Amino acid sequence: MEGSRSASGKEISVEAIQVANTMVERKQIPPELRSHFFALYAEGRQNSVLHAMRGGLAALRLQYRELAKEAFDQAIREGEALQYGQAQAERTKSKFVGEKEKWFKGEPYERSALYLYRGLIYLEDQDFGNAAACFKRAQVMDITEEEDPQFTGDWTIAEFALALASYRQNDSSTADQALLRVRKFSSYREGMSFPNPETNTLLIFESGKGPIKWGDGQFGEKLRFKEVVPSIEKIRVTQGEKRIDSATESLYLQATTRGGRQVDAILEDKASFKEDTQNATLGLAGGAVVASQTEQSGIAAGVLGLAAIGTGIFSAVTQPEADLRSWENLPHSLHFVFLNVPPEGIEVEWQGVGSTTSTKAKQVLKINPDPQKKIQVLWVKRMLEEGA
Repeated sequence: MEGSRSASGKEISVEAIQVANTMVERKQIPPELRSHFFALYAEGRQNSVLHAMRGGLAALRLQYRELAKEAFDQAIREGEALQYGQAQAERTKSKFVGEKEKWFKGEPYERSALYLYRGLIYLEDQDFGNAAACFKRAQVMDITEEEDPQFTGDWTIAEFALALASYRQNDSSTADQALLRVRKFSSYREGMSFPNPETNTLLIFESGKGPIKWGDGQFGEKLRFKEVVPSIEKIRVTQGEKRIDSATESLYLQATTRGGRQVDAILEDKASFKEDTQNATLGLAGGAVVASQTEQSGIAAGVLGLAAIGTGIFSAVTQPEADLRSWENLPHSLHFVFLNVPPEGIEVEWQGVGSTTSTKAKQVLKINPDPQKKIQVLWVKRMLEEGA
């Protein structure tokens, strides 16, 4: 493992590797999750939130729920601390410190997804108070003062999940308010699945691959997102003559419908500084050449040459690149279907529907209510990769 590098590009020490290997063994991390948790233990605070996010979701999908809770809780604790710890963030404003060197806390859509997934686990555990708090926090994470309010706090499925948790706490006022807010969101569609006071089952589907970050601009200073368009756009559930379309949240849409970020201005300033110093280096170097050809060339050429070297160093060490670290195992979309399952149970068929309304996948489900739970959460299909 010698020579391994962190998500920030720094070399991981032999000592850190040894500690991480010990932790993986001590905690008996399953083999299929070891890469995520090794990185979590080896890379320190700089990338701990990133790897806790990735590892928590991977664990949840493989039904290691306790491990998922532990990882998500760590990501939440450390991410919240970073919201209020300004020293590290201030450091990355320096022209000579790259954004990827800051402690990762994620873009708003990643922070919102963290609370959403954690809230769903609370919902499974019948802890409706903490579930509701997480779903509220998912919306808060989507709202920052640096962004256009038109595009913030508009996670449809977070409001639906809040309504569901609130109904189970006999808090119909909060539930009704959440459902009213949804009708103002751009993702709202007539006929989509809605929770109600009698809802006792939530079906969850994931489809596609999440947003891919890339750096645009002369020096990669502009954060952009690439979409891997999924073949499945929504889930349609049929129960007898009744047809229900899923409430669907596109994480790509959440990532890209943002206003400007404060850090964008910082990175633009760094890019401008780098370009100016590059141009100045060329100018000074050219001046040194001209000066060396004159009668009084000695001192002038030397001074200009040294200035060119110094300016060139400033240009070389300026780091305007956008931070491309990403919660890379997020799905493109999450789909929720809310059902009122009677005591005798029901049989439904779900279909994955594409842009041409063609069926991409389907399955018949026999669903019985769980008498031990007010809400049962069924992760029906985790389609992280197309065709899975």
